Parts: sequence; C-alpha cells; structure tokens
Amino acid sequence: MLAIVEGFLQTLGAARSDADVVRVLEQVAGKFGFRSAYLIEYAGRLSSVQHVLDTDPARRGWWSEYFASDLRPSPREVARSLEGGTVYRYDASRFGPGSERLRAACTAHDVVDVTAVPISHGSELAGVAGFCGAPALDRQREMALQLFAYSAFAHVRAIRMSTTEARSAALTPREREVMRLSAVGLTSAEIAEQLGMSARTVNQHVDNVADKLGTRNRAHTVAEIVRRGLL
Repeated sequence: MLAIVEGFLQTLGAARSDADVVRVLEQVAGKFGFRSAYLIEYAGRLSSVQHVLDTDPARRGWWSEYFASDLRPSPREVARSLEGGTVYRYDASRFGPGSERLRAACTAHDVVDVTAVPISHGSELAGVAGFCGAPALDRQREMALQLFAYSAFAHVRAIRMSTTEARSAALTPREREVMRLSAVGLTSAEIAEQLGMSARTVNQHVDNVADKLGTRNRAHTVAEIVRRGLL
C-alpha cells in the first residue's frame, strides 16, 4: 500500500493544473475500485463552494446547479455530517422522508454510494473528497485515501495560489479604481456615484477581482490587495 500511495503522490507532485490533478484523481479512484471521484473546496464557514474538480465529465456542470439549488444541505448540516475527520461511507439509507428530489438528483449523477473524506483546516471544514462506488475498504486503504485526499487538496490550493499570483497583476484600471475606493471604506453605492456606474457594476468588478485573487468576500479581497501592494 505504501508503494501505491508513494507512486500517486509523486504523480500528484508533478501536476501543474487542475486537469493534471483530475487525471491523478481518476487513477486513484480506479485503483481503489471506485467509478469516479471529486474534490470540493468550500469558502469560509461553508458559505459557498470555491472550487470543484470532478473526474466525471457528465457531472461537472451539475455541481454549480446543485449548490445554487434548495437541494443543498445547510452549512450546519454539512458540517455535522462530516465532523470527526474520519472516512464516511454513504448509501441510499441517508435519504430520509421528504428527500425524494435529492435522492433522484444524486442517483442521476452517481453520488448515492459515496466514500467521503472530510478535509479540515484547524477546527473548520475546508472541503471534502468524494469517491463514488462501494468497494470494500479496510482501515489501511481508508488511511491511504485520507493521505491522498489531503495531499490533493493542498496541491490544488497551491496551484491556484501560484496561478492567482500570476494573474493578480492583470487587474484592469477600472478594477484597481473600484478596489482603491473600497479600501478607503466607500460602499458600492458611493463608489458607483463617484465613478458614474451602477452599484451592480461595482459589485461585478469586486467579484471579478475576488475570482482573480481567490478571496472569499469583499473584506478579504481588500485585505489581499493591500497585502500584495496592488493599489
């Protein structure tokens, strides 16, 4: 088992893009007897989903719809279902009365039988690696999955941070102007009035900058811009 894990970690270490990581995820899933796998990174306090990788092409477009729908459990429910930092095995028994729509969606996208590895950062749930299927796993294989899941999660974040650093200099003049005014405490409405645009457009500029920097909210975006000296 150690030789298997070491081989996958070496391949993972050579990954330079999300697509590379997805290929390694696919190899790991197949080696352990799973049909597919996915990796989800949550924003702070599970407020939203920041990043998703999935080895199943048919499922990739579905995640954004799922997380934006009323099918998604509340952050508290997600945290409660994955607390403890161990490996969880889920099957159809998790769908109680009134969960018919969720069960149908999960069945259609092959996420009923799932082995889930929660990824914790400090005391907070930062993400989850999911492996679809129901192969038998002993404790050694569960530990190997945990090791790989944490390594993959950390590697994906490192890739995104390096990419973000490279893209941060690509802020447009208007984005810099909006963020400069945000940094001195102006609201979207005040910035809109000063720059002659709508508050909605101001918010879109802020969202675009957050995407480039990989930040979680407006305050985090301003703090990161100041930290990097981009104003």
